[in-house]
Amino acid sequence: MLSPKSTISAVTPTIILLVLSGLFLLSAAIFGLVGSYRVDMLRTDLTNANAARDAAEHREAELKTREAALAGAEAKIAEAENKATKAQTELLKLQNEKAELESKLDALQKQIGEAGPTPSSPQNPSTASKPQEPTTSGPSVEITQEPVEEATPPPPPLPKRKVVPIKAHQVAGTLGTTSISSASAIAVFAPRPEYPREARSHRIAGSGVCVVSVDRRSGRVTEASIAQSTGNQILDNSAVSTFRTWIFKPQKVSTVSISFGFTTRGAAY
Repeated sequence: MLSPKSTISAVTPTIILLVLSGLFLLSAAIFGLVGSYRVDMLRTDLTNANAARDAAEHREAELKTREAALAGAEAKIAEAENKATKAQTELLKLQNEKAELESKLDALQKQIGEAGPTPSSPQNPSTASKPQEPTTSGPSVEITQEPVEEATPPPPPLPKRKVVPIKAHQVAGTLGTTSISSASAIAVFAPRPEYPREARSHRIAGSGVCVVSVDRRSGRVTEASIAQSTGNQILDNSAVSTFRTWIFKPQKVSTVSISFGFTTRGAAY
């Protein structure tokens, strides 16, 4: 039989081997756990990196889209600025043309006013009523005459112009004599004649007929003339200058005879 010492010496290397094997297994398990944890961490980092890359690509695509939209908006703004510049240029041109037309209209009105007949100065009533001195010889007789108050008489009415009738069949699109209200129904701009202040101060009234020629394409009045006078040049000039500014609906009429009148209350009808 083996002695206890030999038994202990024989068992001791086996135990040591078992312990070492257990330590190696434990170490391997620990390293395996650490390695798997690192692998998981690397996988998480890789997933985060891919997500960040996708987000960056998405942001880059959005940035490009915004840049394209911004470029389109800038192009539209530039186009709008060009249109605004052109519109401003056209507006200035129209204003210049309007100023020229107004100056021509003022010149024509002055010419019409200067061409009107000048009424002859009325005879002084004090002179007309003064009796002639007797020429017979004899004792002189002193005649006492009461003072006569001189009053400025109102200006006599101007002679009426000759009425020029215009037949409806002479011009295509001719509208017969109609009132201001009926004529304004086919117009887009139809102000009523203004009652002049000078005529209002003398309480002058009257009615007449004005014939206007219209450009069928634009509807603007090209010419206006009195066919039947009111008997007063001031009223006629006011009506003509107003009807020249009328604008009719295109392709409606080419000639319109408009009857008008002024009352002492200052109203045009």
